[in-house]
Amino acid sequence: MITYKYKLYKTENTKYLDKMLREASFVWNHALSLQKRYYSLYGGYISVNQMQKHFSARLKPKLLHSQSVQEILQRLDTSYQRFFKKISTRTPKFKRAKDFASFVFKQGGYTLNGNVLTINKLNKRYKFSKSRDYEGKIKRIAVKRSKLNEYYVIITTDNNPNTYEKTHNGASVGIDWGLKTYLTMSDGASFNNPQFLKEDLTKLRQKSRLLSKTKKKSNNREKRRLELCRLHESIQNKRNDYQWKLAHELCRKYDYIFIEDLSLTGMTKLWGRKMNDLAHASFISKLQYVATKYGVKVHKINRWFASSKTCECGYINKSLTLSDREWKCPECELINDRDGLAANNILRKGISELWSGDKTVSAALHACTRESPCL
Repeated sequence: MITYKYKLYKTENTKYLDKMLREASFVWNHALSLQKRYYSLYGGYISVNQMQKHFSARLKPKLLHSQSVQEILQRLDTSYQRFFKKISTRTPKFKRAKDFASFVFKQGGYTLNGNVLTINKLNKRYKFSKSRDYEGKIKRIAVKRSKLNEYYVIITTDNNPNTYEKTHNGASVGIDWGLKTYLTMSDGASFNNPQFLKEDLTKLRQKSRLLSKTKKKSNNREKRRLELCRLHESIQNKRNDYQWKLAHELCRKYDYIFIEDLSLTGMTKLWGRKMNDLAHASFISKLQYVATKYGVKVHKINRWFASSKTCECGYINKSLTLSDREWKCPECELINDRDGLAANNILRKGISELWSGDKTVSAALHACTRESPCL
């Protein structure tokens, strides 16, 4: 499946979308309240089918389509299932109307004609900026509100994403993550940390200060809030643009990419805002997505592998600290750059794991590993 996102034009009919989201938040909160009450009385859980029957028999929203109500109930059920399976540590929470961001149409309740979306129950038409044509059969349509109070229509189709043409030469690389240097590559290349958040940190503090001085629920406060949201969105857009371009650059150059399986939660506790600015998790997800389109393999190394402490001769420096950027091996007397050594060790480790566990790895990779200067 592939998703297309288009921006809706603001008109007089936009206020009805606000009302639909208010109704969607009521459905969520009412269903959540029923679940909590049922558990306190009987110690049980109401299935999504029972909840759907309750809503269809007793509560019929005026604006939302029945399939939109079903999707909200399924969303709530998914949140509970994640909690039961210990994937999430928190139960679902009640949501204010202004915090509920989207509702979904599956197979009915709407008509799509060109760049005009008609919501049948409202009999209202909404025009959107059709920047490109969508391909395939429509599976679902979502209407989403951003923090800037702008609306988008998100169309999901059954079309498979196109793959990119690439000449595969078996090139492989190990990547070490860093704070000052964003990526250090085993072939000697490196990418500096762009620090988009740090660049605009002064502006963020100024706008946050202005927001805090305004009166609550005033028009001026909403104006300041939107200014702050626009700045946050600008930072996020610049970061996303950089990460997408970097992911494409790496996948065009290499066939096998080896990275560490980072403990991002622990690193965020240590370095806080710096880790949030780097957004390694976001980049990894983008890299894996782009790699599938190029036919590139991304392999993760165990986070406990001592990549920066292991010399090429096999000696492990157990006394190495984070402040040590270079260290001399007492056995072979080789001076090791911490980040470069880690990238080389990640490459070695990744190739050994991939070669031993997957016998279908191409001969081109095998030849590349024999000729690699780090082996």
